[in-house]
Amino acid sequence: MIKQIIKRYINFPRNFSISLSIFLPVIFLVGISLTILYASNPDSHKMSSFFVRQTTWLVISIFFFFIIQFIKQHFFYEYAYIFYGILLFLILLTYLFKPIGGAARWIYIGGFQFQPSELGKMIVVFTIAKYLTDLRQLKDIYKSIFICMLLCSIPALLVFKQPDLGTALIYIFAAIPMLAWRGYRFYNLFVVFSPFLSIVAASNLTLFSIWIGIIIVVLYATQPRLISAIGTLIANISFGAISTIIWDKLYLHQKNRILTFINPELDPTGAGYQILQSKTAIGSGGLSGVGLGQGTQTHLRFLPVKNSDFIISVIGEEFGLIGISLIIIAFGFLIYWMLNYSQIIRNQFGSLSIVGFASILFFHSLVNMGMAVGLFPVTGLPLPFISYGGTFLLSMFLILGVTQNIINNNFK
Repeated sequence: MIKQIIKRYINFPRNFSISLSIFLPVIFLVGISLTILYASNPDSHKMSSFFVRQTTWLVISIFFFFIIQFIKQHFFYEYAYIFYGILLFLILLTYLFKPIGGAARWIYIGGFQFQPSELGKMIVVFTIAKYLTDLRQLKDIYKSIFICMLLCSIPALLVFKQPDLGTALIYIFAAIPMLAWRGYRFYNLFVVFSPFLSIVAASNLTLFSIWIGIIIVVLYATQPRLISAIGTLIANISFGAISTIIWDKLYLHQKNRILTFINPELDPTGAGYQILQSKTAIGSGGLSGVGLGQGTQTHLRFLPVKNSDFIISVIGEEFGLIGISLIIIAFGFLIYWMLNYSQIIRNQFGSLSIVGFASILFFHSLVNMGMAVGLFPVTGLPLPFISYGGTFLLSMFLILGVTQNIINNNFK
């Protein structure tokens, strides 16, 4: 039995290789992370522990990166739905443990804590990729899109209740490029997803009016059937109208983040403090920064969550616009090469999975950097390979490992 399992799912690659086009940007990003964690406050025991723990998790992550290369690709395909079920069970299990800071996101085993929602991003991608791969032809378009969104929404709602709005949104956003990659038309995706954007736009009457105007322009450009166009317009207006109900369901800190996003000066010493201090840090860095370890916002402790959610603000202050630009370029190269490989891979499951992984990296990076300068509400999404966090770093390297696995299995 064991020999059959090993033969079926374990692969001993003779020509194992690492795609430097993908790995080199990651080395640069991880190097920046460790440098910032070490230099932010080298005399503080607490800061030193951040550096040591992140280094420890880096070693563990690299170990699993190599281990995952020995697993055959079809293992992820065949057991995707089983992984999905395990994910739902683990997320529900987090509610049994004592919350930290009002959030029940972790499972504790001895002195070890584990956040299943981080690994859930990869599992959701596998699940959607398997479903779309099994669809030999795109029939019942809206039904298949609805099923994909249902597969994303179930874990997203469970994670949202932890509460973790940022990760919940990643589950949903990762599926959109995968659907587009599979061949769904823009209009079909727009019909499904535009009502959710209407909920957000309805927070402001002017913004909602502009959004309805955009919808009318899109409908005019795509020229759908009249009934379909009218239905789409009515659906968006209706979803916008019920936004007050959804607003009442949000947690107080989530409401504060949205209000602060609209006007950070509304509560400069409370909910708006993070964004204002982040902008100050990035602005004071100028073109080339004030120098490594010389940031006043960091060392005088004005900037909260400086090691995880707002680490890009520290980089902006100490390395300036040049440092942030290099990080954006590194992410650009990484995502470009991932999409480039997915385009030429013939295996549909592997291609869709890489697109999903690239989407996760893109949305994480976009939202994290955007919230640091006030373009997005503070959602608690860390910056891939840079922000402090053990489970998050491990999940990013597992994504990288599976991507490399798919590349090695499709390019001999």
